[in-house]
Amino acid sequence: MDRLSNLPHPLLSHILSSLPFKEAAKTSSLSKQWRNQWKSTRNLDFNHLYFANRDSNGDVKLQPQIFTDFVQQFIANNKSPIMDKLSLTFSSPGDSQELVEKCITFSFERNVKHLKLDFSDPTWDENDLDGPAHPMFDLPLSFYNHQVLESMTLFSCKFDVLRFKNFGLLKSISLRWIELKVSTLKALLANCGCLESLSVKSCWNMDGLDVCGKDLKLSTLVVEKCHFLNPYFEIEAPNLKYLKYSGTVGVFFVNGTGLEEADLDFGLESECDESLGDSLYQSLNQICPTTALTVCTYMLQVIPMGEEPLGMVPRLNVTHLTLRTAMHNYEQYGIRFFFNSCPRLETLTIDIDRSRRICDEYEPPLGDKFECLWTRSAIIFKCITQTLRKVEIKGFKGTPNEVYVMFYLVNHARVLEKLTVITSSEESNRGPEFFRSVADQVHGFRKASENLSITIV
Repeated sequence: MDRLSNLPHPLLSHILSSLPFKEAAKTSSLSKQWRNQWKSTRNLDFNHLYFANRDSNGDVKLQPQIFTDFVQQFIANNKSPIMDKLSLTFSSPGDSQELVEKCITFSFERNVKHLKLDFSDPTWDENDLDGPAHPMFDLPLSFYNHQVLESMTLFSCKFDVLRFKNFGLLKSISLRWIELKVSTLKALLANCGCLESLSVKSCWNMDGLDVCGKDLKLSTLVVEKCHFLNPYFEIEAPNLKYLKYSGTVGVFFVNGTGLEEADLDFGLESECDESLGDSLYQSLNQICPTTALTVCTYMLQVIPMGEEPLGMVPRLNVTHLTLRTAMHNYEQYGIRFFFNSCPRLETLTIDIDRSRRICDEYEPPLGDKFECLWTRSAIIFKCITQTLRKVEIKGFKGTPNEVYVMFYLVNHARVLEKLTVITSSEESNRGPEFFRSVADQVHGFRKASENLSITIV
């Protein structure tokens, strides 16, 4: 019996609105009754890639006219009084100003609370910090009349930040592929007093980062792969709880925050030397105290090159540490650095990806053999014996360094309660079965903790 079709229309509309727009549209093939049911969804995702074809060579061929006709027809025939979300993704819409105007007006009339306008090109390289040559799309004046917006996503858009005073309810802003001056960012924060989340990705010509204000409600700040003319980052936001940064090494000044979690990735930095090790050390001192910390392969290699190769002074307050690592020899001193720096560590996550960048020139800071760091001359750190209770290893392939570290943890972690090893699903000459067989060797290790539970996935 088809119980779903007999549900009241408002409930069906709610269910369809929980599906991705493309999946909701597929329900039109179920039966005649469902042919137009999907059009009652309150979450619209107009994406030109849904209308693309591939030629005989596999190249994507866009069909802008078919896409434009579909969007205009959908808007013209839609009688729903309220919409929750509207997303328009359309590369280089320079000749389609009318379409953009209609979508913005439609969202305004339907009291859309979550709006996304993406005019970027899917072929752009997010690792190219100079920014694309393509001009940004100038948003029409009607955009600034949208006073009920709670979240806004703008990709490759040009806007007048002084008009953002109308967005009094805005809690979340995500900007990408935009030339962004520090003055623009400061004005945005000043004009959007309710802003709680700010994400800035792949923006360029940024003359530093200034996120300061005693009245800021900002709790989440994400800055990824941006081009800074002056890599100086000043953050003073009393409600900030989560900070994520990826890009080149810069100077951080963080003050007056209640930061709880930081995710740091400096993988776009091209140099590896002692001075950068000192810069990373100073930045980490500024960003902490935080109880959850994620660090990258680059930091594991470079931070021991600085003047303090053994650990942070004073020690960190981190209780959950995530290491994004290739488990390369060059990272082993960095792993030991953070074990020594986190005497209160309770949860350790080792996320292994061997494609992460390894420095071309590297010299061990202390001259020991890498394997000896975890075996004969291993230092047993305070967190290992007294506080570490949970370890998760992701992407395990059974390389010597992976086995050494796993052996070290099992052999010395006296209060460890749970070890989860998630083997890599990568198909290779050895493959998942081999990875699992190596991981299973952990059951034969001498265990320092009587209460240790081991799970191999």
